[in-house]
Amino acid sequence: MSIQIYNDGLAGTGALETSRAQELSRAAGTGKPTGGSGASGEDQVQISSLSAALAAEGSQRAAHVQNLAAIFQAGKYQPDPVNVSHALVNHALQAGTAEGGE
Repeated sequence: MSIQIYNDGLAGTGALETSRAQELSRAAGTGKPTGGSGASGEDQVQISSLSAALAAEGSQRAAHVQNLAAIFQAGKYQPDPVNVSHALVNHALQAGTAEGGE
């Protein structure tokens, strides 16, 4: 089974989105996937270029975290106390707003 979700335009359904929906409807009626190279019996999901961008950002973040961990383990991590205090206060304020509902 192959499912493709496109998020190119959120403001209404254009001709391109309509044709995609029709293509998926036809495929659902015939039981044949409309695209993708998945093996038979294997599910596959593709979510436009957004998923690729998020995956790239996630790997960059993971590399940054690993770098910080190495610096911390070496005893060389020295965070800016002003930035840390601002982040703690902002986090506490946001958490209080979310709980209070105001």
